[in-house]
Amino acid sequence: MSDLDYQYIAALVNYAREGDSDAFAELYAATYQNQYRFACSYLGEEHLAKRAVRDTYLLALKNIAALKDANLFVSWLNQITFRVCFRLRKEKHPEENMAVDYEKPEKRPSDDLDPEEYVVSIDGRDFIIRQVMNLPFTESQILILRYYNHLEIREISRLMDMSRGSVKKYLSSGCKKLTLLKSEQRGAV
Repeated sequence: MSDLDYQYIAALVNYAREGDSDAFAELYAATYQNQYRFACSYLGEEHLAKRAVRDTYLLALKNIAALKDANLFVSWLNQITFRVCFRLRKEKHPEENMAVDYEKPEKRPSDDLDPEEYVVSIDGRDFIIRQVMNLPFTESQILILRYYNHLEIREISRLMDMSRGSVKKYLSSGCKKLTLLKSEQRGAV
C-alpha cells in the first residue's frame, strides 16, 4: 500500500461523493489489487476473492457519501474488505460457526438472536470476540488473523503490507488491551 498516492485518492473520493463515476472507477483501479490480494490470502479461493472484491466495491460505492474524511478511504476500504471476507468465510465453512453442544440445551442457538450475535456467542467466547471487534481496526484484524485464522506473523505481514515488527507491535498492544479489559471485567463482577 506504500505505492498509493493518498492525496490523489482523497481528491478522487471527493469527486466520487459528488457522483463522478469516472472518479470511482479510478479509485477502483488504484486500490483493487491490494483488496484482491488480501481477499485471496484470507479466503484461499480465487472465485471467493473476486466475489469479496465485488461486494466490497459495491458497498463502498453505496456508502461513500457517509465517509467523513476522504483521507481515510483506504483504511475504510480495508475494513469493508475484511468484513466481507469474514462473512464469506463463515458462509464457506458454516460448520465452523455452528459448533453447538447438544448435551447442554442452554447452548443451542436461539431464534431471537440475529446471526452476528450468534456467531460471537459460540463456544463461550462471547466476551473476548466482542472485545477484539471493539479494538482499533488494525489491532483487531491482526489478532483475528493470528489467533482465529492461525496465520503466521510473516503471512500477516504480507497480507497487511507492513513489517513483521509492526505486526508484533499490534499483536502485543491488542493482547495487552484485551488482558486489561478482562481484568476490569473480573473486577466489575
